[in-house]
Amino acid sequence: MKKLGNRLLSSLGLLIFSAVGMVLLALAVAFRHIMETPQPLESLLPGEARIYRWRHGHVFYKVSGPEAAPALVLLHAPGVGASSYEMRKIMGPLATTFRVYAPDLPGFGLSDRLHIDYSAALYTLLVEDFLRDVVQQPATLVASGPSCNYAVTVARRSPELCERLVLLSPTTLFSSHRGQLLPPAFAQAPALARLLYPLASTRPALRYAVRRRHAAENSAVTREEIDYLYAASHQFGAERAPLALLAGKLDVDVSEEFANLQQPTLLLWGTEALNNLQAINGPHELVTPAQTRMELIKDAGAAVHEEHPEIVITTILQWQEEQAPAVTQAEEEPAAAPATTQEIPAAEAAQPETQRETERAQAREPAQQEQEEAQPTIVAEAYCVRCKKKTPMKDIEEVTTKNGAPAIRGKCSVCGAGQYRMGKLS
Repeated sequence: MKKLGNRLLSSLGLLIFSAVGMVLLALAVAFRHIMETPQPLESLLPGEARIYRWRHGHVFYKVSGPEAAPALVLLHAPGVGASSYEMRKIMGPLATTFRVYAPDLPGFGLSDRLHIDYSAALYTLLVEDFLRDVVQQPATLVASGPSCNYAVTVARRSPELCERLVLLSPTTLFSSHRGQLLPPAFAQAPALARLLYPLASTRPALRYAVRRRHAAENSAVTREEIDYLYAASHQFGAERAPLALLAGKLDVDVSEEFANLQQPTLLLWGTEALNNLQAINGPHELVTPAQTRMELIKDAGAAVHEEHPEIVITTILQWQEEQAPAVTQAEEEPAAAPATTQEIPAAEAAQPETQRETERAQAREPAQQEQEEAQPTIVAEAYCVRCKKKTPMKDIEEVTTKNGAPAIRGKCSVCGAGQYRMGKLS
C-alpha cells in the first residue's frame, strides 16, 4: 500500500512538473512573440495597391488587369497568417483576361485588425459591400476554404453582384458544420490569446498547417512561404480573427443556399481533399445544382491553386470561354469586298463552265501543294480537363478574348475535348 502511494505521488509530481514546464514554454513563446511583433509586411501580389474605406475598418486590396475586362474577385481562406498572398500564383495570369481584385479580409494581411466581432456575417457583408462599392459590376467570385461559404451566401442573396462562382476544394461547403474547437469565451479570453495564439503562429506550427492543406506529394514548403506567413501572423491584433475561427464564429451552413444557386459554378477539387471529405461524410452529401461543373485535379489537396496553379488557371479560362466564346480573327476582320467583274477571253468563254473550272483547279494544285509542304506543322499543347494532363492540340485556331488578349483554341488530339489556353502560337 505504501509503495502504491509512493507511485501515485511520483506520478503526480511528474505531472505537475510537466505542466509547469509546458506553461513556462508557452510563456517563453509568448514573450518571443511579443518581442517579434510587428514584422515588416507588404503585399507580393501584382497590380496596384488600394484601400477600401469600409464601415468596419480599412480593407487593403490589389487590383490588376484591363479596366474594361470582366471582373473577378479572389477571396482567400481565413486562418493563422492568412492573406491574399494565398492567391499569388494565379492572380497574374488571370489578370490577362479579367479585371482581378484580391482583398485581404478584415483581421488578416494588411487590412485593419480592429477589436470587433469577427463572424461569418461580417465577412459576407464585406464581400457584398466590396462588390457594390469597389467592383461596381457583376463579378466572378473565386474562393477557398470558409470563404467559399461566404461567396455562396452572397451569390444567393445578391445575384445581381455575382454572375459566376469558382470554389477551390470547398471542404467547408459540404462537410457537416465543423463546430467550435474551443468555447467562444475561452477562445477569445485575453489570457488564452497571449498563450495559445503565439504557439499557433510559430514557424513549425505554420509549416504543419500548410502541409495539411497540401497533398503528400506536394508537402514541400518553401522558407519564403513560411517567412511570409510568420510576418502576417506577427502583427498587432493578428490573433483576433483566427481565435474567432477557432471558436467556430466564422462557420456558416450554406447547404440550402448552395442547392438553390442559379449562377454557373465551377468546383475544382484536389483528389486528396475530396477523398478525405468522402471518408468523413459519405458521397451522398455531395449534392450539386444542375449548372455546377466539377473538375478533379490529381495529386492535390485543399490548396489546389497553390499546388497546381497552371491547371487551375487553364480550367477557369476554358470554363469562362465556353460560356462566352471568343471572337475568331475571321469574325473580327471586315467582310472582303466583292470581286470585280473581269472579262473572260473569247476562247475561254466558248468552253463549258465545268471544263473551265476543272482546268483552273488543275492549275492551282501544284502551287497549293508546294505551299502546304513548305508550311511547317504547328504543334501546341494545352491542359485537357478530360484526360487530366497536357496533350497535343488539333484543329488549332488563334482567337481573341473580349478584352483583346490573344489565345489559342482547339481540340484534344487524344479524346477530342475542347481545349483553350492564353497566348499566341510560337
